[in-house]
Amino acid sequence: MNCDDARVLMHGHLDGELELADDLEVQRHIEDCPRCMREYAALRAMHSRLKDEAFRFEAPATLKEKIRRSLPAAAMSRSNGYQARRGAWVQRTARFAVPMAIGAMLALIIAPRAMAPAINQQLANQVVASHVRSLMATHLMDVASTDQHTVKPWFNGKLDFSPPVNDFVKDGFPLVGGRLDYIEGRPVAALVYQHGKHVINVFMWPTTGAATSAERIETEHGYNVEQLTVAGMNCWVVSDLNQMELDKFANLIRAKG
Repeated sequence: MNCDDARVLMHGHLDGELELADDLEVQRHIEDCPRCMREYAALRAMHSRLKDEAFRFEAPATLKEKIRRSLPAAAMSRSNGYQARRGAWVQRTARFAVPMAIGAMLALIIAPRAMAPAINQQLANQVVASHVRSLMATHLMDVASTDQHTVKPWFNGKLDFSPPVNDFVKDGFPLVGGRLDYIEGRPVAALVYQHGKHVINVFMWPTTGAATSAERIETEHGYNVEQLTVAGMNCWVVSDLNQMELDKFANLIRAKG
């Protein structure tokens, strides 16, 4: 199954409408494809939000009357029985058309807000997995150096961008090296810092704009994660440091941006 097939069947998979064989095939594809996994997570988040009772509204009487008046008037010669049937039809139309219209408008408003947290959480899963892999294997660093002027040039020619590299040794967070990694379907820079016995991975790749922002992400498997956008770079900071120490380190990166 390719991505186009999976996108068509995602809705049926979410609603439990597929036959077992198709359902399993879609599920396998979603689990193996990061892009489709993000799309499915966003779709599931929106689906969950739209089920919330807070988004169910009873159409006001004035709106029902406006819809009724906008319908073509029946000819004077039509029977009273037809008028009664038409009235019932108007009521049914108002009952279903108005909630559908409201639902469509809410979907346009909610979808972008529902997608962002889901996508961020998916990225958090990826960066934590990469952090754990770097600690389990002997591939924490491709270039081991405390000199930022050695680490930064090492990335030249290996990436299509130049990551900002800073050393925070005076603040207790020395740079110890860097490596190439792979996040969100693209090569990224991974800068490695240390604080006591704790390893900190900072994953970087370009984003749009030059604003500085920060967002704490839900703790993943005992690791704290923080997302920043600094000087046109997407920065994801991961460590088993406590949140206070990680915030301190994130503020150092933000100040350099």
